[in-house]
Amino acid sequence: MAKAALTERADAIAGRIAERGPIAVQYAKEAVSRGAEMPLEQGLRYETDLTMILQTTEDRAEGVRAFLEKRQPKFKGK
Repeated sequence: MAKAALTERADAIAGRIAERGPIAVQYAKEAVSRGAEMPLEQGLRYETDLTMILQTTEDRAEGVRAFLEKRQPKFKGK
């Protein structure tokens, strides 16, 4: 793949990630980086724990509302 095409693709992926809730992105990065250092079972448990925490955030509720209302979410990082 040419460098320009690769850069364009990377920018597109970064843009999609940036549209997501900031807490969810932070926890996803944490799950990958810390989980890679753990045995599989422990890493999966850690990911589940982070997911449970995310379920209690205002951003999660906003994401669900936005989906149901067919609009872009307005995440606050809370």
